[in-house]
Amino acid sequence: MPTKAYLVAAGLAHSINTLANERGIEVGPATTNLAKVKAWKDSLKKPQQKWVEGLHAAGFDTYEGTASFVDPHTVRVGEAELNADRILIATGSRTAVPPIGDRKDRLGGSRQRARDRRTARRLLVCGAGPVGLEFGQAFSRFGSKVTIVDAVDEIAPHTDHHAAMELREALTDEEIPIILGSFVPKLAAREESNVATITPREGGMEQEIEFDCFLVASGRRPNIEELNLEVAGVETYKLGIVVDERLRTNVPGIWAAGDVSGQALFTPVAQYERGSPSRT
Repeated sequence: MPTKAYLVAAGLAHSINTLANERGIEVGPATTNLAKVKAWKDSLKKPQQKWVEGLHAAGFDTYEGTASFVDPHTVRVGEAELNADRILIATGSRTAVPPIGDRKDRLGGSRQRARDRRTARRLLVCGAGPVGLEFGQAFSRFGSKVTIVDAVDEIAPHTDHHAAMELREALTDEEIPIILGSFVPKLAAREESNVATITPREGGMEQEIEFDCFLVASGRRPNIEELNLEVAGVETYKLGIVVDERLRTNVPGIWAAGDVSGQALFTPVAQYERGSPSRT
């Protein structure tokens, strides 16, 4: 995926700074030009218009607008009504921004952080799952002073516990502070700085951390509110649309794939679900 380009660039800078000298390679400290890294990353992906052109060339029709169900076999997009015996919902997700403080202009999801052209001097990451850990380590290697906060008891909570402990020790060795069992209930402006309040989940003394940018990596929210799923009778739950092992909803002829089902919110999973014959 294009955003993994940041991890490659960060790993290269880290290797230069930690291994070059002991391997007998004489170089100065590696610094990162994030604008150039971003330009390289952007060169690896196909722009949206190219995807649309490819669909048209393959014989598909496309309609630009917000879709909503009229009934289980009809979807309205603008003034157009489209009828089908089979419908696939793949509307994706967005960053779930928590209700914190008065500095929402300083918030950014992982995708927004990846679009930035400069390295933040102090980056506070909310979320110790795969996205928060990857971006936290990458931007630390780019030169940011990174702190990671999460309410869980251990980082990467869905992985093997011992592996997670090893990973946490490795990140600590790279001087990335990790605060677990804690929430970030408040962000506030203070003179020329931004301050986050860190509150222990089980109670105790709060602490404050100053930051320049705040990365939200604590989860995503499915894009289903405007689909009018109630009219179609499609069952939902708090994480998205309910599907079975073959991505079928409770309504015959309607499937849901990717982030919108709330099961595994990663681009490669969504691509597999939408394109693999074994899943249809």
